[in-house]
Amino acid sequence: MIYEDIDWNEIWKELMQKASWRKRRKDEDMTEFWNKRAKQYNESIRRHNRAEQIIAKLDIEPECTVLDIGSGPGTLAIPLAKTVRHVTVIDPSSGMLACLRENAINEGLRNITCINKRWEDVEIGKDIDEHHIVIASHSLTMLDIKEALSKMNDVARRYVYIFTFAGTRLWDYDKLWHELYSEEYQHGPDYIYLYNVPYEMGIYANVEISDSEFEQRYDSLDDAVNKWKEMYDVPLGKKRVLREYLSKMLVKDENDGTLCLKRKSKSAMIWWKKQK
Repeated sequence: MIYEDIDWNEIWKELMQKASWRKRRKDEDMTEFWNKRAKQYNESIRRHNRAEQIIAKLDIEPECTVLDIGSGPGTLAIPLAKTVRHVTVIDPSSGMLACLRENAINEGLRNITCINKRWEDVEIGKDIDEHHIVIASHSLTMLDIKEALSKMNDVARRYVYIFTFAGTRLWDYDKLWHELYSEEYQHGPDYIYLYNVPYEMGIYANVEISDSEFEQRYDSLDDAVNKWKEMYDVPLGKKRVLREYLSKMLVKDENDGTLCLKRKSKSAMIWWKKQK
């Protein structure tokens, strides 16, 4: 098989369908999952926001309009709205958008438009118009990634930016999954597919790999266990496994007494300039 014979979109779809996290969810787009966990996720992001590192990589100006796909509670949208003319966010989770609206009010921001839809269901010209910058940060989980990227390219005036993982993910399923579910953890597709699919479309994207560090803090071991149990759908009877794992991984901060969990991974930024 030569490179031109590879259908990267189909391989993406196959790997996405086999991904362990997807098979364990009753709702494939994880809307209900994030609705239930929006407040907890919002709090963790507010504690450890890496948005500044991402925004520093963007070629943006004050008059720009930005489209944020899979915005969550406004991890990027809130700081972006402070520097650009307008931000439109799209997220299927009403819980996430409720947190975003509250965050925007707290920051005194009135230049954010929220659209509570899946990206697949958004219609250009009806739901949204063109934006100077289109961003998707760790949010592209749709099966037909070629269609999703094509629509992103269509609605962009200047640039499309995608942020995703490269290689091992930040979370700990590699070590925990077998103990929790008695099966090996299957990752979904990583950045290389998001690089090759645009190439098939005639888009020659840029890619930059960088090191990332993520930190979570908890008031106590019980606090950590309870939050992980809720966030990661720990099966009944497996709380002990989770507690033993966290007791080994958490490190006490002598300054404030909190328990800290740090992880390192690699992230990829894939971007291209819109061709007229």
